[in-house]
Order: sequence, then C-alpha cells, then structure tokens
Amino acid sequence: MRPVHRRLQHQQRGTALIEMALVLPLLTLLLIGIINMGLVIREHQVLQNAAREGARYSTLQANRIDEAGDATAQALVLTKIKTRVQRYLAQERITIALSDVTVDQNYTYPVNASPVTASKVTVSYSRSMMLPQSWVWPFGPVTLTGQAVFRNLY
Repeated sequence: MRPVHRRLQHQQRGTALIEMALVLPLLTLLLIGIINMGLVIREHQVLQNAAREGARYSTLQANRIDEAGDATAQALVLTKIKTRVQRYLAQERITIALSDVTVDQNYTYPVNASPVTASKVTVSYSRSMMLPQSWVWPFGPVTLTGQAVFRNLY
C-alpha cells in the first residue's frame, strides 16, 4: 500500500491545468480591459490637446470670423481652424471628419464679474473597443469629447 501523501499527489495531478484553464480566460479579459481603458484615456487626452490647439489657433487675429463679413470668408476661416484640429489628430492616428469639430468664437464667460469673449472648440470622436460587443464583453463604442476655451486676443 502507498503512503497517504503519494495517493493525494496522484489524485491531484491535473488540477493545476484545470485551474489555469478556468482562470486564464478571465485574466485575459481583465488584461484586454486594462489595455482598452489605457487607450481610451490616452485618446481622450489627445482630443483635449487637439481642442486646445484649435482654440488657441482660433483666438489669433488672423482667424477672426467677422459677423458682418462675407459668408465665404467666414466658412474659409472655420474650415482652416477645423483642419488644424483634424491634422493634429491625424499625427496621433485618430481620424475625424471636419463635422466632428465645432468652433464658437463668441463664447462668453465671466471674469471678475464682467463677461469676456472667448473661442470654444469641441471635438467629438467615437472609439470602438478591441473586442466586439457581446455577452462576454458588454462594452460597446465610446464617444469621447475634448473641449477647450481660450480668451480671444482681438
């Protein structure tokens, strides 16, 4: 007859493999979730930076949209500002349409109880996750928004 510890060792021979088979998919999903969240946070920061660049560019005197001016010139200036944001995001491999960028050069906010005119740029971007949405991965696409307000220099 074999000793007791030999019998127990013989009966538990495949348990480590079964435990790994049960835990490994969960750890893989956790790892993918961590990577996804890291990428979402990074892309949100890039959107914020692009909105800041657009707002900064919008505050320059050369990019002022004159309310009484020509509609074609206004559209040209708006397109120029939006293209600046789009190119900034393209450097970071984020593709958006010009319609995903909104520019408001008449945004007002109070500073010491008096209104100040500023430029507000908002950028929206829909990001899909690494895994498709399913019962295993319930997270679908996320809409990220970057927004910046700069005081007008004119």
